[in-house]
Amino acid sequence: RNHFAKVNLRALSSEEIEAMHQKKPSLVASRLRFIPKTHGLRPIVKVSSVIKARALSKESREKQMHHYNTQLKNLFSVLNYEKTVNTSIVGSSAFGKDDIYRSWKKFVAKVRESGAEIPHFYYVKTDVSRAYDTIPHQKLVEVISQILKPEKRTVYCIRRYAVIMITTSGKTRKLYRRHVSTFEDFLPDMEKFLSHLQEDTSLQNAIVVEQ
Repeated sequence: RNHFAKVNLRALSSEEIEAMHQKKPSLVASRLRFIPKTHGLRPIVKVSSVIKARALSKESREKQMHHYNTQLKNLFSVLNYEKTVNTSIVGSSAFGKDDIYRSWKKFVAKVRESGAEIPHFYYVKTDVSRAYDTIPHQKLVEVISQILKPEKRTVYCIRRYAVIMITTSGKTRKLYRRHVSTFEDFLPDMEKFLSHLQEDTSLQNAIVVEQ
């Protein structure tokens, strides 16, 4: 309980949980567990562990979770699309090692092209303490609202497809992917869509199946 005083988390009352279940569309309330760390706790949500879902049949619970997970995946896909289209919203943020490598390569190439003496290059890796459980929730909602801009009523098209390929070890691998666009850049023609994937993701030697 002392952990709640340090972060932006609080326990939900039974009345609040019941009110969430009564909303349309209904929200899912899942259990939260904590993993001990050296100087605190790491909050982990098990989405499939739904509170007060025992009254539902197994089929109903699975249907509810599938619907909820689909909504989360759709939202995540749309946010990734906006991040790609409007690069200014993320500033100098780097997402993963590939982003770090691209930025690093561009910086080193610029120094080499200048013709100046090549200095020693260093980089520093840092970690923000309690990054996720100290995020101001209201500020997070404000930032997402600025990105998605509900007042514009933008219609997003989410295309689901599977990619079947042969790995370097000779095994068949199937990947499920999502592609987001708006009516302005939507590619209804499958041939044009595949050409776009080849340019954007270096797709080759694969079978693409639209779902």
